[in-house]
Amino acid sequence: MSSAGEAQPFTFEDLPVRDDRDAAWRLIRERGPIVQLEPDVALTDHALVEAAFRNPAVFSSRKAFDSLGSPLPLVPIAFDPPEHARYRHILQPFFSPRSIRPLEPKLRRQLAELIAPLPARGECDFVADVASVFPVQAFLTFFGLPMEMRDQFVAWKDAILALSDPSGAISGDEADLRHAGELFTYLSELVAARRGVPGPDVLSELLCLEGPNALTDAEVIGLCFLFVLAGLDTVTDALGFGMERLARNPDRRQEIIDDPALVPAAVEELLRLDPPAPFVPRITTAETELGGRTLPAGTRVTAYIAAVNRDEARYPDPYGVDFHRGDNPHASFGVGVHRCLGSHLARLEMRLVYEEWHRLIPHYDIAPGFSPAVKFPRGTVGLEALPLVLTPGAPR
Repeated sequence: MSSAGEAQPFTFEDLPVRDDRDAAWRLIRERGPIVQLEPDVALTDHALVEAAFRNPAVFSSRKAFDSLGSPLPLVPIAFDPPEHARYRHILQPFFSPRSIRPLEPKLRRQLAELIAPLPARGECDFVADVASVFPVQAFLTFFGLPMEMRDQFVAWKDAILALSDPSGAISGDEADLRHAGELFTYLSELVAARRGVPGPDVLSELLCLEGPNALTDAEVIGLCFLFVLAGLDTVTDALGFGMERLARNPDRRQEIIDDPALVPAAVEELLRLDPPAPFVPRITTAETELGGRTLPAGTRVTAYIAAVNRDEARYPDPYGVDFHRGDNPHASFGVGVHRCLGSHLARLEMRLVYEEWHRLIPHYDIAPGFSPAVKFPRGTVGLEALPLVLTPGAPR
């Protein structure tokens, strides 16, 4: 499938993500807009990703997720139109900004309680102390689950993520499978108990739907499973990378300290540079042509979103951190009909973290001698730890 003059194919593991992720995205972009990157065909060009992902009849999300072998319907991402359209129609109102906004005061209080004790310590691991914890608390709040389940959900989430490798193949050990089974049992019992019982949380509201919009137990459990699979670690990873970039770019950090109104723009720029799910796969359902290549049916095509977000034609100085880009149409939450359902909740979580952190701890640095350890190879990419030294300073 290589074209004349193209460098020899290399593999996913060859990307230097662990050492320098910006260098990794630059490396693959330099190889062209469509690259044979074993075992996939990699897309690095924004226009090609749009062309492919806006054609789900040929570039199937469902077939890409079939490889996970999930016994549950992973609603809605593991479905293509027309089934996908029904799920989006039902679910979109629950995940809209209007529905997410009322969570802000409660989530802000939770976050302040997490951050407030840290300055007295003088140091922290941002990933362990904040980024790994807060998204789980937001999930529990959104779905109306007891906060006492937080640490258990962290363990379940880690086990589920360990069950699949970047290609989608099932891996993991017996303990991971047992944890996944425990989560399934918990959710099954929870859905049965909540069915038809009114409540203010999204899970209760979903389980009270009637008529053509009613979801089966399996569909609701699959939605919850997908949220754990795709909605927790992704926010953790995005927050870890975002704080690392802020720590390494003190001028940009000072901008949001001086003007908190810049935080929403900062969220978009940090998401552009470090998308929470940088590898988004599709499987072709028929022979097709893309970017001058003929792709046989059954070809696994993966959008390398972090490379796509560095398309020089769309982003001046694409490797720089700039909170004044104005319109920032990055692809970090996907393109086309499968655009991330939970994007508004993720944006709220990130905005609150950057606002509350810099209100309470405006001055901090990466611990001396720290070299970032990036979790790779895997489907999501994030920091294993981010030790920070916290400098005393009056909170805003």
